[in-house]
Amino acid sequence: MLIILSGVSGAGKNTVICELIKRRKDLRLFPTCTTREKRKNEREGQPYFFLTKEGFLKKQKDGEFFETQETHGNLYGVLNKSLEDVGKMTKIDFIKDIDVCGNIKLKKELKENALSIFLDVPEDELFRRLIARGESEESARFRLSRGAMEKEHIHEYDYVIENLNLEETVQKISDIIEKTKKQ
Repeated sequence: MLIILSGVSGAGKNTVICELIKRRKDLRLFPTCTTREKRKNEREGQPYFFLTKEGFLKKQKDGEFFETQETHGNLYGVLNKSLEDVGKMTKIDFIKDIDVCGNIKLKKELKENALSIFLDVPEDELFRRLIARGESEESARFRLSRGAMEKEHIHEYDYVIENLNLEETVQKISDIIEKTKKQ
């Protein structure tokens, strides 16, 4: 199963994913590609394979991507091979932060092998988090400007969780995963 985690910039998607992976031996990060700069706490393959724009476009031209998206001036893509691995694994689930457009396409493709969760956070808290992680005020406002469009798609998610407390959010998602696996 692929667990899709979405939310506006600053919603805590990667923090929640890291905590879930630490606590669950049956959960792995779903590999995707991006052209954005690597942040200081990231390493190759965790959470992305970092490509040059030229390398990304070559893979795209060669048909290696199931889905691509441009967000905040960077390219993101799901490799066909990674998607094939979701269906092959029976004891391991994958998790990834994927935007609302990718969620729609992946849920359509994976059907019952996809579980989607939207992390919701009040805008003032999102702004505070973005500034705290080093974004400029201008950059934070730009990232939040996309939030209204993203929230228009909340109804397309299996679950919406307000992420104000990391421990509670991680526990809720873990409970949802267990519930979904039993169905």
